[in-house]
Amino acid sequence: MVRIAGKHALLKMFEAEGVEYMFGNPGTSEAPMMAVMNQYPSMKYVLVLQEGVAVGLAEGYARSTGKVPLVSLHIDNGMSNGLSLMIDQLYGGTPMVMTAGNKDIRKLAPGRSDLANMARPYAKWSTEITHAEQVPAVIRRAFQEARTVPTGPVFVAMSANAFDDEADVDLIPSAHVDTSPSADPDSIDRICAAIAGAERPILIVGDRVGEGEGMRSAVTVAESAGMRVYGHGSTTVNFPANHPLWQGGLNMRTADAVAAVKAADVVLAVGCPVFEDFFYQPGQFVAENSKLIHIDINPGAIGRSEPTDIGVLASPAKALGQLAEVLSDGLNGVQTEAAAGRSREAAMESAARVETFRKLAGATAKGRPMSPAMMVDRLASALPENTAVFNDSVSTGGLLFEALSPSVAGTYYGCRGQAIGWGMGAVMGVKLGSPKQPAVGVIGDGSAIMTVQALWTAVNSEIPAVFVICNNASYRVLKVNMNHYHRLNSLEQPDSYFAMDFPHPIDFAAQARAYGMQGVRVEDPADIDSAINTAIDSGKPAVIDMIIDGSL
Repeated sequence: MVRIAGKHALLKMFEAEGVEYMFGNPGTSEAPMMAVMNQYPSMKYVLVLQEGVAVGLAEGYARSTGKVPLVSLHIDNGMSNGLSLMIDQLYGGTPMVMTAGNKDIRKLAPGRSDLANMARPYAKWSTEITHAEQVPAVIRRAFQEARTVPTGPVFVAMSANAFDDEADVDLIPSAHVDTSPSADPDSIDRICAAIAGAERPILIVGDRVGEGEGMRSAVTVAESAGMRVYGHGSTTVNFPANHPLWQGGLNMRTADAVAAVKAADVVLAVGCPVFEDFFYQPGQFVAENSKLIHIDINPGAIGRSEPTDIGVLASPAKALGQLAEVLSDGLNGVQTEAAAGRSREAAMESAARVETFRKLAGATAKGRPMSPAMMVDRLASALPENTAVFNDSVSTGGLLFEALSPSVAGTYYGCRGQAIGWGMGAVMGVKLGSPKQPAVGVIGDGSAIMTVQALWTAVNSEIPAVFVICNNASYRVLKVNMNHYHRLNSLEQPDSYFAMDFPHPIDFAAQARAYGMQGVRVEDPADIDSAINTAIDSGKPAVIDMIIDGSL
């Protein structure tokens, strides 16, 4: 036990938790901590000019490293800006610890914000340190809560007096607890029996499947049973997209996605939401005579939206491993032959989907401005093989995924949730977490402008990320969703879109140069290869302002 000031206890606990980077925007409320930060050189402070950039950095860093990142913001105004993206981390399960300083606890009468209560709807756990003695226990619990399944963001406020008061403390870090149980063997047998007797079973995977053993087991399950595979809430490589059983992502506001689920007699959903979308649609997505099987580690996810026939609370990776083992030897000859037939059909459908994309990219090759399909096709072929891509291209995101067909762990990340503004910070976080990989963020112009101050951080902290801005001079995704709204409500399709265009052009290349970094405008797809390779080879941050067609 040592006697030290709360600010030192806080920073020493961060060191004990293995914090490498503090992503932050300081205010007066953090002055005591900032005054001694230079005494802790093992932690690098990455300064941002807008709080959403810090949360984006944390997102990319967490997902490329598997570690719990740290964000430091200031009092109510600053932390509120960070909460706008933290709500998506709660939805997606990204572990993070966010801190903010507060007024002295003795300022109750004059008035002080209840920061912990403000953050509570956006956090897995939210609290405030009001005495120096509380620091080790609270920080220990914060990191443990963040990394313990179901993972998520945690918020900790710290009052001014707790920074400067001294206390006797034990600086002991959190423990890593395995809270990922296997599935009950009887449940595995029931699931296998349902799949074995099905005529059209499908597998739907989400991010909680993971990129390692879970993905490999998902492949074995799908191949054994001849299951078409879809992604839903899948923003990493949870199933190799170049596999012939892969059928793409499910966007439940589209007729094709609804039809794919309705056609299945057994739906095995693992580590994903079942089924979530912004728009209300009456009835159930799963057909009345079909079975829905949902395996998840998040108890609040099972049965939340759709009636579930078999619900299993277990580690998605471990449960898929159990299923793979039983299914590999558990089908009889007739069932094995049926699975092989389904696999052949699925492979043809998958090949047709790829060919449709190729035709779309080729058919629009001569258009100007270039089509999104042509742009992402050229971009995908230009990227070095080991590039880590963060996809925040919004309305172009599905085409980008199709062009990349990501199939190797650590090469692809997408946004979780509904907010925009992620990609600018997140691609820098990916680069910090995996410095030997080229890191490219493909970002919609509407999303980029939300956190464009990230360019300053890239220069100031010398983070050699490449920002590819999909500049269609509009909020194109709002137009797409407006069309969905009209279709779902049996309305005529709109012939115009109010307040969804940028008639005054946004010049991202010029903004990049103003921040002191490379900025190039690309209008011809023939220039994409050289622009990408020049940017990556420079070893410095760069912006490629990609001018694309925004029409629907």
